[in-house]
Amino acid sequence: MYERHYLDPLGSHLPALERNIIRLRSMQIMLVLFYAERLRQKVLDLIQRTDSLWASFDSKHKQRVPMGTKDALRKCLNALVADGVLTQDEREELKGLLDYRNVVAHDIHLLTADVSTDRFVRHRVQFFQEGQPTYDNEAVSRFRHFINLLNERQRSHHYTITLSMDPLLFASAEKTLLADIKRLSARIERQTAERELRIHQLNGQLTINDIQKVEEHPDHPLNRYDNNRLTKRGEEICYRLFDQGKSPIAVAHLMHISLPAARKRHRMWQAMGGSNRPSVDLDALPQRKFYRRYDD
Repeated sequence: MYERHYLDPLGSHLPALERNIIRLRSMQIMLVLFYAERLRQKVLDLIQRTDSLWASFDSKHKQRVPMGTKDALRKCLNALVADGVLTQDEREELKGLLDYRNVVAHDIHLLTADVSTDRFVRHRVQFFQEGQPTYDNEAVSRFRHFINLLNERQRSHHYTITLSMDPLLFASAEKTLLADIKRLSARIERQTAERELRIHQLNGQLTINDIQKVEEHPDHPLNRYDNNRLTKRGEEICYRLFDQGKSPIAVAHLMHISLPAARKRHRMWQAMGGSNRPSVDLDALPQRKFYRRYDD
């Protein structure tokens, strides 16, 4: 069945909850990019630098992943498993996190599409959901876990490391981002609870069981022109919905109009006396005409 392409009553303007989600993800993405590079370099250093040092003392010591080796990251991860530093499950999770960095870098549009209010975008996300990358809210915490894990196990397994100034240079930004993420996460949690409550209340207003006549149905074809502009009859249906106590956002959903348009109709309804306004006969209102677009 054909489904009308319909924009959210708020239009292209994202509500506060969605805007905060995008802000949160942008900060998390910055940390993911930094942590991924830091973790990748650490995995390489633990094997390559340690083997290189031992080879300089003992010519018989074989370097497992010499500098310049192709697919060095995978081989170093396998070496860490062989040394007992990582379990196979930890190795797979760590490899997945490092691959997620490439998703963030190359497919960032797929990681934010689910926040869109456009129905076409939402349908696209739903249709191509299988096999498509999705945003990982736990990536930052898992990256931090593995960085701390390797820091602990490098000492217990007597690995050598290469000192880097990168963490020091990024420290202020990291501290700021982590604090903002914590504060924003709490705000999103509150806004999500408020959204769920509003949705529950709105769902109660979207019922039209009290409409006795088909002519009074919000989706009646005489209610709007081909360009979706309301007819006089459509305006009257809006007012009758307000008579029933429905809110502007509920009328916007039922009549498929924007929220500002519904609020404007609500002000006009109040100016006419609200539920005490004079009654109007639908049959007395001018009706739109339908024109044939194509000849048979």
